[in-house]
Amino acid sequence: MKIKTIGILIIIATIFVSGCGNTNTPTPASIPDAVNVQLSWFHGVEYAGFYTAVEKGYYAEENINVTLNPGGPDINPIDEVQNGKAQFGIASGDSIIIAKTNQQNFVSVATIFRENPLSITSLAKDNIKKPEDLVGKTVGVYSLDLSGFNDLPFLALLSRTGLDRDSMNYALIQDFQGANEIKAGNMNAMSGMFATDQQVMAKDAGDELNFIYYKDYGYDVYINTIFTTDEFKQSNPELIRRFINATMKGYEYAIENPNEVAGFAVKYDPNLDIAYQQNVMKAQIPFINTGNAPIGSMDADVWNTTQEILLEFGLISKPIDLNTIYTNEFITPKK
Repeated sequence: MKIKTIGILIIIATIFVSGCGNTNTPTPASIPDAVNVQLSWFHGVEYAGFYTAVEKGYYAEENINVTLNPGGPDINPIDEVQNGKAQFGIASGDSIIIAKTNQQNFVSVATIFRENPLSITSLAKDNIKKPEDLVGKTVGVYSLDLSGFNDLPFLALLSRTGLDRDSMNYALIQDFQGANEIKAGNMNAMSGMFATDQQVMAKDAGDELNFIYYKDYGYDVYINTIFTTDEFKQSNPELIRRFINATMKGYEYAIENPNEVAGFAVKYDPNLDIAYQQNVMKAQIPFINTGNAPIGSMDADVWNTTQEILLEFGLISKPIDLNTIYTNEFITPKK
């Protein structure tokens, strides 16, 4: 009888333990990782991959809960990530290099645009198609003495084409909407415009534009890399891999479904015009998906060019090891 009693107790204990294993109490492994992302500007379809990864559940599939914080003129993503308010930020490649020289250790782990969409914009009827066509014209800039950081692409273009900065006139850009400044006669061309949204604004107003792309004249800089701190990269490589995988999956979907994902952007800011967002999404696809490498990946030549420009204009005093500030290890090539 004692043997039977012991056997029954063992069976009961086994059933009890098995039942406990089937409870719905969450374990630490099932709790999503919380991630804050500091965007570089206000909400808009430029960040469609992030919105899509939220809406389509790609982050949820990777067990990540993502919060997307809008940017603005008074918000510096570098500072937000440095002080721990965000785990990831969006910033240009040149700012990441400059931060490194200031003992701030950030690492770019992907880029949104593989090609730089910044350009010199003019009305098509004015026939300004190459840098030489600017001679004798008035160019809209960010600072009249070309000392502003946003005037760096224009200065680099002058340096690489051999054009004399005094061979043209300058006016301060005050209206960034489409070609308003040009049509008002304030200038013949506008420097540093995004070819993506500028062309949409202009077409909506019935204007046709010409673009002189900085990337075609030696200024090939990543303008919106996804970055984190070196410490976070060392401590959370698998989380970064999951986050980037979901984000790039979001951009892949956005490229194939631009009209749908524009609606995702409007969810984050109901004041956005959906038709405009749809057209901007379509315009930026060639800069996101260049067709010659996985989306999100970065090229060594671009980083080398960026550093050379910063050295040329004295924005950094000596070169750094570029391998310490960017990596493609979290980009999964498409099969």
